[in-house]
Amino acid sequence: MFASDEREPRHRRATDIILLLSSLGGLVLLGAVADPPAGIERSVMAFVAAIPSGFRGFWALLIFLPVLLAVIVIVSAVARRRWSLLRDLVLAGVLSLGGSLLLGWIVLGDWPPVWDSLRAAGSLPYFPPLSLSVPGAVIVTASPHLVRPMRRVGRWIVFLALFGNVLHETSTPTGAAAALLLASGAAASIHLIFGSSHGRPRLEDVAAALARIGVAAQSLSAAERQPTGMFEATALDAEGNPLLIKVFGRDAHDTQLVNVAWRTLWYREAGSPTSFGRLQQAEHEAFLTVMAAAAGVCLDQVVTATATPGNDVVLVLRRAGTPLDADPERWSPGLAQQAWHTLETLHGAGIAHGQVDATHLVLHGIDMGLADFRGAVITPGADRLATDRAQLLVTAALALDMDVALSGAVDALGADALTETLPYVQMPALTVAQRSAVRNSGLDLDRLRTNAAEQAGITLPELQRLRRVTVRSALSAVLLVVAFVALAAGLTDIDFDLLAEQVRNATWWLVIAAAIIAQLPRLTSAISVIGASPTPLPLRPVYALQLATSYISLAVPATAARVAVNIRFFQRHGLRPGTALAVGALDGFAQFVVQVLLLLGILVFTPATLHLDLSGSVPSGLSLLVLVVVLAGVAALITLALVPKWRRAIFTWVRTLVTEAVHAVNGLDSPRRLLLLLGGNLATELLFAFALQTFARALGYQVGLAEVLLINISVSLLSGVLPVPGGIGVVEGGLTFGLVRAGIPEEAAFAIVLLYRLATFYLPPIWGFFALRWLERTNQL
Repeated sequence: MFASDEREPRHRRATDIILLLSSLGGLVLLGAVADPPAGIERSVMAFVAAIPSGFRGFWALLIFLPVLLAVIVIVSAVARRRWSLLRDLVLAGVLSLGGSLLLGWIVLGDWPPVWDSLRAAGSLPYFPPLSLSVPGAVIVTASPHLVRPMRRVGRWIVFLALFGNVLHETSTPTGAAAALLLASGAAASIHLIFGSSHGRPRLEDVAAALARIGVAAQSLSAAERQPTGMFEATALDAEGNPLLIKVFGRDAHDTQLVNVAWRTLWYREAGSPTSFGRLQQAEHEAFLTVMAAAAGVCLDQVVTATATPGNDVVLVLRRAGTPLDADPERWSPGLAQQAWHTLETLHGAGIAHGQVDATHLVLHGIDMGLADFRGAVITPGADRLATDRAQLLVTAALALDMDVALSGAVDALGADALTETLPYVQMPALTVAQRSAVRNSGLDLDRLRTNAAEQAGITLPELQRLRRVTVRSALSAVLLVVAFVALAAGLTDIDFDLLAEQVRNATWWLVIAAAIIAQLPRLTSAISVIGASPTPLPLRPVYALQLATSYISLAVPATAARVAVNIRFFQRHGLRPGTALAVGALDGFAQFVVQVLLLLGILVFTPATLHLDLSGSVPSGLSLLVLVVVLAGVAALITLALVPKWRRAIFTWVRTLVTEAVHAVNGLDSPRRLLLLLGGNLATELLFAFALQTFARALGYQVGLAEVLLINISVSLLSGVLPVPGGIGVVEGGLTFGLVRAGIPEEAAFAIVLLYRLATFYLPPIWGFFALRWLERTNQL
């Protein structure tokens, strides 16, 4: 039943953080819609009530199965004297029980009956059903410690029990889903506190698998340095040659789909696996290793691939050579030149490695090679090739004198290739080991780029200058807020005493839930930016950029400041200024398309309306503004026609930007990019609307999602046209007007909007400030 030994070290994993945060977010959303039940949920329960009662015994069996499996796991833990696991299981059950009772009290206003809910007895549906949440927490907590077949059995049992609770009318669909999230959250909390087993395969199983295919492995032992996502062992073959055994395990917690996908999306580290499945990872590395060896680059030899009795995938490599980080004294200018020759040979074979550092550069006698092709790719793009060269340049600069390293790079690459490489000499393009070495050595990457450009006699692309936050700029933003509040008080009939009473009487757990929901759109905005970028970007720094932009939008309201930060960020990731501008424009255009499609869909398929009055005359102020803009445009064109010097400079600048911008548009036919671009913007609009709707509900008012979307999108389009920094005053006034037209009293509508804007615009700059500092500290700005 158990996949690992009781004495095996435990580890805390990023997967558990993801599971905990997603469980908490899901519970907030379910709690917001649980009472009263939504129309679709009432329809589902009406359908369930119409099912013949003869099936109730089968549904009860499905509810009982998780309880039975939880008891079996606990008894097995006692019988095998796994006391630490037993502690985890008991604490997870208690935590899930307490969380279920607390959630039921918050949502329904009363404590659920514990005994009846545990037995799935009684005639009322429970929120959440303890018969699912408590045993489910035990099963999910035990899952990393169990063998793969038992894991699958546990998942299916919990999944079927969810339907059993609904069909038995023990719970509503919302309640059953909340029970499952509580079980997952409780298990993730226990794993974060005490750690969990990673299910590492046993050396005996690896030796048995190797013996079965005739590979004699002597002195088999676990490698001192274990990479993420696999288990490595070392051994000697019959002739005494070193072997490297890579095991991609069924039971290894780090090789599960969620964790591999998360690390690839969030970190996108150099050398990250290109496939999620363990078999695909082993096949990919073996194939790329053979291709590199055929090109005369790789020193490793693929011996075989097999599987252990537990169906772990095993890749066996015969190692030749010593990594250069094990003997750094061997570095010399001649060795650096050989490294450049090796890299260009690899690129000539159509392969990019992705981890060209001292750990993966291997020397055997006078032969230079590369090891570990786990993250290598075939038919690489120009950005992959430039990243490899940038990594080797930094590796040489760390090992040798900077001028010596640059001289070798200039001789090996030439001016054109070096020009393409220098934009990628940035922290984000380096491997994890290189980033640590750069920080410890104090190597200045900006100076490295500058000196390289001087030695090669090329022009170094300048990084976008950033405008610093000043007391004056921050004060101007504060004055805008004060001016809006003063205008609101003077030009409207809002009773501020009544407004304060509305806020005091709000349901505060819903206010907190809405505030949490209001923080999610920046994560989805980061996803849409990744879709707009022609170069794959990690989610973590892009998300930090969205948070930092919220701070800049308030502290330095000028549009140029936000544009400068975006350009500087993308330059740090190897993109040119025109491409960076195009990425922002592409994301903005996709947002506009999504907003227009949503607006048209709501107006066509729902009773909602904008209530526009087009019969009136155009205000004289607006006519004057349009006239001024037209005259200014005509004056600019005349000036360009009369001054050739300015005309040539502007045309050259525009032509360069357009050429660079084409790079961002290329590849937009990719389904992945379109899904990220359009799906991220759609999720952003829905989350903003859902946050506003939840704030309205917290103050006791029901507004349909279609109406909220209509109001939010209309105000967003309006604020984008008007030249007001951050839409301060315009957004608040427009949202208040829309909510009033939806039937909410003026004071309540104003209170809802203030809470909403506080959560979406005025509070995010607090953590945006720290995000900006983190981006600066990690050299991404």
